[in-house]
Amino acid sequence: MRDNLRGSYAPEPAAMLDFRKSAGSLCVLCALLGEAQAQEEPTLSVTRDAGAEHCSDTSALLARLEKIRGRPEAGATTAYHVTFSRDRRGLSASIRTSQGTSFRVLRDRGPGCAALEQATAVTLALLLDSDSSETPEPVPAPQPEPVVVDRPPVVSPVRTSSAVTATLSLGGGGLTGVLAPIAPAFMGDVGIGVARFRTSIGALWVPAQTSELAPGSVRQSLLSGVARTCLAPVRGSYLRLDVCSGIYAGILNGQGRGYTRNESVATPWLALPFELTLASVSPGLGWELGATALVPLRRHQFSVDGVGVSYESLPVGSLLTLRIVGRWLL
Repeated sequence: MRDNLRGSYAPEPAAMLDFRKSAGSLCVLCALLGEAQAQEEPTLSVTRDAGAEHCSDTSALLARLEKIRGRPEAGATTAYHVTFSRDRRGLSASIRTSQGTSFRVLRDRGPGCAALEQATAVTLALLLDSDSSETPEPVPAPQPEPVVVDRPPVVSPVRTSSAVTATLSLGGGGLTGVLAPIAPAFMGDVGIGVARFRTSIGALWVPAQTSELAPGSVRQSLLSGVARTCLAPVRGSYLRLDVCSGIYAGILNGQGRGYTRNESVATPWLALPFELTLASVSPGLGWELGATALVPLRRHQFSVDGVGVSYESLPVGSLLTLRIVGRWLL
């Protein structure tokens, strides 16, 4: 036995269909808006003006920032915009909020951008850490003065050339053309110096030299005071070349032996020196090598009556010396 089901079908009104279409469109629009709102505003953006194209772009600066903070950047409440630019004062980085308020202006006078990029990343890290903290938002402060990031100045090594030094020297050498063709000589002096100038006083001693003059001989010796002043036209870190002059003033002694009448004679001796020296300049124990031309103001010669002159001195004598020099800073 079959039951007959009876019913009726009525088409839906057109208004109901329009309402459903509108509701579906509204849902799609809400989903799109939700997705747009879910996308966070970029935390950082970078602009590089003319002359600063070699500075970091957004991705490079974000990588520096992540390296400093130790985590990817996320959750910041404020977006920042960095502008790298160059002017006559050098490179600069202006850090602003998305609203356009300037927070920091960093500068670097160097040709490269690495130091400025690092300073910018550190500043951004501090600002972002402050934004993400739970402390109340501080009242905006007036714009601070620009922070100038200077490269460390090049510090020149401390030089002792301008310091006052005391010197003591002892040495010896050879004297030619004064008492004999060549004779040993010994010298010593004390002095003081500053920068390229130095002056000293000392003594020169030439032991007795014997000149054979038949039928006897003549012994001659020299003891002289020395005063000199030197100027170094060439001075390096280890050596200096000096031009020196001054005065030699002393006594020439002569004594005859083997003659009918033997006498001893002492006569003044004066000479002008013209000297070149090469010396070490470091404090402590050093050395000095000198070559001096001696121009006598008056030539003195010892003679024996009826025999002749013991030694005829030269118009210009010479003195070569090597000295050990001690230097102390005062």
